[in-house]
Amino acid sequence: MGNKSKIFIIYLICLIVLLISACNPIRKAERKVLNNIESSERVFRELEKTRPCANDTTIITKNDTTTLVDTITNYQRDTITINGTQYITIKEKPKTIVKTVTVHKVHTGYIVDTRRLAITLDSVRYYKESLKQSTNTSKKWRLRFFGLLGILIGFILIKRFVWSFLNIYN
Repeated sequence: MGNKSKIFIIYLICLIVLLISACNPIRKAERKVLNNIESSERVFRELEKTRPCANDTTIITKNDTTTLVDTITNYQRDTITINGTQYITIKEKPKTIVKTVTVHKVHTGYIVDTRRLAITLDSVRYYKESLKQSTNTSKKWRLRFFGLLGILIGFILIKRFVWSFLNIYN
């Protein structure tokens, strides 16, 4: 092989590598989506239909225990008289009653995808603007319709008046 054919093969390999790396349609699409806001919005909205984002709910239950101690003393007493002196004796020990109250606090946290919320708000905003425009155009066309109807009625009345006026002199 001569020098010219080796140089030609090297140039051909460089050209093929350059064409493969420069004309990659996936990279072109990535660049277009990442650099252009409108195309990225279209792509993300289409992806939202097939791959919706997950919303998550977290429920945390906290238990606080409050202990209330109520002591009720209920004594049974006896009176004993020995040599003229009265003695009081207690036959039973006091009773202690303990009440426990449990307070439950439930905290619920919602994680919502803000992208889906933004798309919904954008759709609502679009339909509100569309409703305003259609209301304005319907008012405009209604005014035009009644204006033409009034002109037509006026033309008919004037024509009849003129014809009746002309028929009087005939």
